[in-house]
Amino acid sequence: MLTAQQMSTMLYKLHLIILLLAENVCTAVPWYDTSREDLLCKENGEQDTHICIPRKYNKFDLPFPNSVNMIDIGIDITDVLRINDKEYGVEFSCYFNVMWTEPRLHIPTALLKELNMTDSNSMFPVNLELINQLWVPNVYIYNLKTFKVVEVLSKHAGLWITRNKEVMYSQATHINFICPMRFDNFPLDAQKCKFQVGSYSYELSKMVFKQTDKVQGYVKKANSVVLDYAVFIKGLTSKDMILDYGPLGNFSVAGFEMALHRHVSHYLITYYLPSGLFVVVSWISFVVPPDVIPGRMALLITLFLVLVNIFNTVTSNTPKAEGLTAIEAWMLSCILFVFGALVEYSVILFQSQKGKSDSPPPPPPPKLKRQSKVVCKDNFKYEVTAENGVSSQGLLEVEQPQKLKTPLCGEESILCGKRYINADRFFLVAMPFLFLLFNAVYWISYGSHLMLAVEEDIPV
Repeated sequence: MLTAQQMSTMLYKLHLIILLLAENVCTAVPWYDTSREDLLCKENGEQDTHICIPRKYNKFDLPFPNSVNMIDIGIDITDVLRINDKEYGVEFSCYFNVMWTEPRLHIPTALLKELNMTDSNSMFPVNLELINQLWVPNVYIYNLKTFKVVEVLSKHAGLWITRNKEVMYSQATHINFICPMRFDNFPLDAQKCKFQVGSYSYELSKMVFKQTDKVQGYVKKANSVVLDYAVFIKGLTSKDMILDYGPLGNFSVAGFEMALHRHVSHYLITYYLPSGLFVVVSWISFVVPPDVIPGRMALLITLFLVLVNIFNTVTSNTPKAEGLTAIEAWMLSCILFVFGALVEYSVILFQSQKGKSDSPPPPPPPKLKRQSKVVCKDNFKYEVTAENGVSSQGLLEVEQPQKLKTPLCGEESILCGKRYINADRFFLVAMPFLFLLFNAVYWISYGSHLMLAVEEDIPV
C-alpha cells in the first residue's frame, strides 16, 4: 500500500507531465490559419501548382466592383416531397446550384494542361474548403421556410471551377417555401407558386440573377411521391424577374413558377357522387303514399342526417377560405334539396291534420222514436210500447240521418287525396329539374376555371 506522502508525490509529477505536454502542443500550432496559407499564391516569383488566391484578396469585395456581377442560378428538382394546404407550404428536394465569375482567382497553366482543360465551359472539381475563402453572393430565397442540406458523413456539396474562372457551388437540399394559396374553388382549384432567388442587399445595377442551361441540369418530369396535385414547372415571366422595392431600388431575381392542379377524381368518388345519389334517392319519397308516415319520414330524415355528417367531415378536412369553398357549396345544396323534400311532406301532413280539425264532428247515432198502442185482449186493454228497435209488430220508426252533400277533408275524402298526389307529382318533376339546373350552373362556373388553368399550364 502507498502512503499518503507517496501518493501526493505521484500526483505532483503527473501534473508536471501534463503541463509540459500542453506547452509542446501549443507551440506546434502556427499563429496563422494553415488552410488559408495553403490557398494563397506564392511570392518571390515562385510558380504555383494549384489554384490559389492573391494575398491581397478580400472576400468581402465584389468580384466586379464597378460593373454588374452576373449570378447564374440552377435548381435541379428531383422530387416534390410534400404540399401542405393548411400551412401553405411546398417542400421539394433539389440540387441548388450557384455560379459566378471570380476574376481574382489564379489558375496555373500547368494545371490546365495536366487536367487537359481545352473546353472553356468544362469544369473540374476542387477542394470544398476553398469556398470558405472566396467571395460568395448573398443569395436570398423569397418566402423561404426551411433550407436543409442533406448530410451523411459530411454535407452533400461540391465546388467546381471552369477555365474561364467561373465558380460553381452545388448543394443537395430540401427546400420548403411558402406558397400563397386560395381555396375558394377547392377541390376544383389550381395554385401557382413562385420560387424566386435574388440578392438580399445588392440591387439591379450591382448584381443580376439569371437561369441558363449551363447550371440548370434537369427538371424531373414525373413525380415518384403520391401527391394531391399534378405539378408543372415553368420559368418566370420577365415581369416576375424584377422586384421593385421603392427607395431600395429594383432587385433582380431568378427561379421558376410551380403550377399545382389538384386531382379531382378522389373527391368526386368520395364526396360528390354519394351526396348526389342521396339527393336522387330522396325523390323516391314523392312516390310513397302520404299515409305511409313512418316509412316516408324515416327515409328523408336518414338521408338528411347522413348528408349533415358528410358535410361535417368536409368542413373539418377542407383548407380555410374567405367564404364557402366549392365542395362546401355543393354539400349545402344537397342538404337543401333533401330538406326541401322533407318540408314538402311536412306541409302535406299539416294540411291533412288541418282538414280533419276543420271538418264538422260526425253525426250522433240514430235516435229511436218511442211509440205505444192500445190492444184489447180478453176484455182487458193493454198498452204495447216499442223500445230500442225491438218490436214484433213493426211499431218502431227510425229517424235516418241525412248525408252531407259537401265532402269533408278527412281520411275518406277522395278529392283531398288527389290534391296530395298531385303535389307529389309536381315535386317529382320539379326537384330533378332544379337539381339538373344547379349542376349545370355549378360545373360551368367552377369547372371552366379549372379547365382554363390546365390548358394554360400544361405544356404542349
